[in-house]
Amino acid sequence: MSSIFDSIRSWDIKPFRRMGVTIDEEIYFAKSLLKDFEGINPKRIVEIGGGNCVISLVLKNKLQNEILSIDTWNEEIKIDDAKKYSQGKINLLNNLFPLPFRRESVDLAYSVLYFYNVPRLTRKNLAEDLFLTIKKGGYFILAEPEIVRNMRKDFFNVGFKEISYRSEQAVFFSKMIKE
Repeated sequence: MSSIFDSIRSWDIKPFRRMGVTIDEEIYFAKSLLKDFEGINPKRIVEIGGGNCVISLVLKNKLQNEILSIDTWNEEIKIDDAKKYSQGKINLLNNLFPLPFRRESVDLAYSVLYFYNVPRLTRKNLAEDLFLTIKKGGYFILAEPEIVRNMRKDFFNVGFKEISYRSEQAVFFSKMIKE
């Protein structure tokens, strides 16, 4: 999505209140997330907390990789809404944690504005589950409000190593690797 017409078409998509941002901001974050994909070519990409699928759809339009978006589409946005929004380009899985993947089966996972809504104790358990799911040499990209940047420690404590960090529009992007 790169034109005013893409922005107008996005009006057909319902903003996801859990994220607390507009559709245009989601498009911006997705384009920013693409910076973290430079130099790597993951085969299996998993989006944690996909919501309305705008971010995964923008990524899919730029990348040729398989993207699987997982969430519990049962409250604000239903699974049928997510299917309509994703235009059949994104694989959807109506499940979150525990992650429904074999150990070390995911090349890259990312999450945008999901974990700051999760209680700390739960987040620590989810970080461990995520670590077990990602392949050695695989990546996790965490994008959350700058004010909660210390939450990265929960991911470091389970074994992720941060390889890049930046902040844009009061949201941090932390790219981590599983060594």
